[in-house]
Formats: sequence, structure tokens, C-alpha cells
Amino acid sequence: MDNVEGADQQQAGGSEDGRYNTLGITQATQNMGRQAIASFSKAIELAPDNPGYYYNRGIAYSNDGAFGLALQDFSKALELRGDDADIYNNRGSVYLMSGDLDTALADFTRCIELNPNQPEPYNNRGAVLASQGEVAMAVMDFSRAIDIKPQYAEAHFNLARMNARMNQCNLAAAHLKEAIALQPAYKQVARAVGDFEACKGQAEFTVDI
Repeated sequence: MDNVEGADQQQAGGSEDGRYNTLGITQATQNMGRQAIASFSKAIELAPDNPGYYYNRGIAYSNDGAFGLALQDFSKALELRGDDADIYNNRGSVYLMSGDLDTALADFTRCIELNPNQPEPYNNRGAVLASQGEVAMAVMDFSRAIDIKPQYAEAHFNLARMNARMNQCNLAAAHLKEAIALQPAYKQVARAVGDFEACKGQAEFTVDI
């Protein structure tokens, strides 16, 4: 999930709605989610046709676990702004967290169509495909995310899980090592998931987890 954006703050200049938007951004970065929602809501009340304010509030809602309200705001932002890759990616993430995999898949795919050089939607779409049992297709998306952003720890970890499911234990080890090197917390996460059990004890799986 993205952070709240500052672009529309610049467009609003010194207007009252812009000041509320700026306040909401500050509150969101300080983990004051409820206060940020109130500030973005005031900005929307003053300038109901500004898509950035709905987008920002949608992120704040999603971070607060209010997924239904977040979806409403992201959809309104798309209605006002038109096709926007970041909005599709964020709305897809909320659909994914809500368990609506088919709609999440459609949003991530549309995001990729609009901006094929952004790594996050490939990783996100790969997560959906993995949940749907489409392991080979998930591998392609995780690999593409890494091609774009070689130091993408989450994509390396996700690809390692898919490699392990396919009994490609040497590849699983390589990508898991990279994920742990980039973000050591993945070693503990790897212990908690069951994907690597089949590879443990095999000579080519050279990771101690």
C-alpha cells in the first residue's frame, strides 16, 4: 500500500482544502490514522471534485482496516481522475486483503497495462495468482518484479516460496537467501510458512531456517 500523496497538496496551494490535505498527510505519517481521515474528509467537503483527497483518504481507511470505505474512495478517485495506475494498484491491494481475488487480479492487471515498469503490481498480481494455485504464472510475475527492482525483498521471498512448491529447491534457496540478506526478518517468516518443508534436508537447499 502506498503512502498518502503530496501532489494534490501542491495543486491546492494555500487553499483551505489544501491545508486540510497537508494536515492529513502529516497525521498519516505520524500514525494518527483517525485524525488523518477526519482531515481528508474536511478537504473533500471543501473540494469534492479533487481526486487526490479521495485517494489519500482511501489509503488512510485501508490502513485503518476500513476496507469497504477505502474501496469507495479509490473508486471515486478513479471516477474523477480516470485511469491511474497507482489507484488501481492500491484498490487491488484492498480487494486482495478483502479476499476478492478476481477483482484484485483485474485491478493489478489494469495497473500493469497502464504502467508496465512498476514492480509492485507484478508482485501483488503474483500473490493473487499464487492464492489461486497458478504457480507458474505467479513465478513469471514475481520474476518480472525482480527484473525491474533487483533488491525487492518481498518478491524474492515470494518467488522462493513458489520455487519450493515446484520442488526447485536450489532456486528456492537462492531467492530466500537474497530476501533474508535484504530484509533479515524473512528468516523468521520462512520458518512460519510451510512452503519450505519439502526442501529442508535436501543438499541443494543451503539455507538454515
